Amino acid sequence: MGMDQAAGLRKWSNMTPRAPQEACPDHVAAMLVSLGGGAAPAGHVGSAPTSSAQASAQRPRRRLESDTTLMVLGLPGTGAHHTGKVTELFEAWANEGRDWVGNPRAWRVVSLPAGSPHLPVLAGEQARWALWVDADPEAFRRAYRVLKQVAERGGPQRMLLVHPPSVGRQGLLSNLRHAASSYLGIELLVLAR
Repeated sequence: MGMDQAAGLRKWSNMTPRAPQEACPDHVAAMLVSLGGGAAPAGHVGSAPTSSAQASAQRPRRRLESDTTLMVLGLPGTGAHHTGKVTELFEAWANEGRDWVGNPRAWRVVSLPAGSPHLPVLAGEQARWALWVDADPEAFRRAYRVLKQVAERGGPQRMLLVHPPSVGRQGLLSNLRHAASSYLGIELLVLAR
């Protein structure tokens, strides 16, 4: 009467609540508008800005020559608090002497949910992608779920792994890199310490 392991995992997977399709964050919609030459995307209902972040996204900004956009998947949210984790990591890497980082504050870090309907379009438009991996016990499961969504939705096939400085290359990052390559065809770049 026992259930084999695969059947148990299928049952667990079917019982696990699925996150609803996430709406497109306003900062992503603003970037899509700017990429499309200023016209609102089809089906997008325009509205007046409701926050200072939205208002600043619509104001013309002086763009630094070294300003580079990095699209980040896997962050727990899209706010500045969450994208600041990536900027802090870039600051740590710059302090370690990694010259490619340049000025960590010059990077425009954009958090995007893996379930975004704009993922395939942005994958074709944006050159730099990263996957955020936390250091907690559930990090592998969450990161693999994001990678699976990326593969299913036609997202980027090559990403930089960004993570808290305490996470080493061996273990979590190595296992995630192997699983992404072997099962999903996604290449993850892990920077050696």
